[in-house]
Amino acid sequence: MNEKMKVTAGVLTLMLLLFIADATLIEGMPKEAQAEVISIDTQPTTPPPTKSPTPNTPPATGGGVRKATGPDVLEALVKNSFTFDNTRERFVLTKVLEGNTDTVTTKALLIDGDRAGAIAWIGSPNVKKHYLVLKEALHSAFTPEVKDLLDETQRRENHPTRNLLTFFDPGILPERVVFVRVRERLYEFHIAEGSSNAIFNLIEDLTK
Repeated sequence: MNEKMKVTAGVLTLMLLLFIADATLIEGMPKEAQAEVISIDTQPTTPPPTKSPTPNTPPATGGGVRKATGPDVLEALVKNSFTFDNTRERFVLTKVLEGNTDTVTTKALLIDGDRAGAIAWIGSPNVKKHYLVLKEALHSAFTPEVKDLLDETQRRENHPTRNLLTFFDPGILPERVVFVRVRERLYEFHIAEGSSNAIFNLIEDLTK
């Protein structure tokens, strides 16, 4: 009997040990180990370095490079030995473009204090249209006294194309008049007697 009880007690003890082992597996690792694993798993990871945003570069505008307007007019006057002053004399450009938003600048031209002529000019993307309007107005306004009329398009190597219209018509103005359209500028020149060379040299400089 005692032997049986010993065997039974041994079996119960073995079963109890198996039960405890099984319970341990079901419950998982001890709290200390669990705490260590949780600490590792929840450790915040260092985010990858963020690139600072690259400023948006505006797309290249189409249509190519805008045409240059040309030399500085007042600098060209000084370079060609002209002094200049404000003037109230009549200009065809002012009349033709009356009411237009584009501004006409006018100056009297002097050499050694004497009047050599006058200049008016306009800078605008619309100069081709203004030039056509100007030509139409002039051809309908010429008087029978008009002479030395020249109207041509001049294509020059290594220089921009220019439109030139010149005439002498005392019924319109008392001096020779020259109109030049080049790039985005339209000029009107009045040439006093004896000043042709100086004015045409200026025109060459302004239309390079």
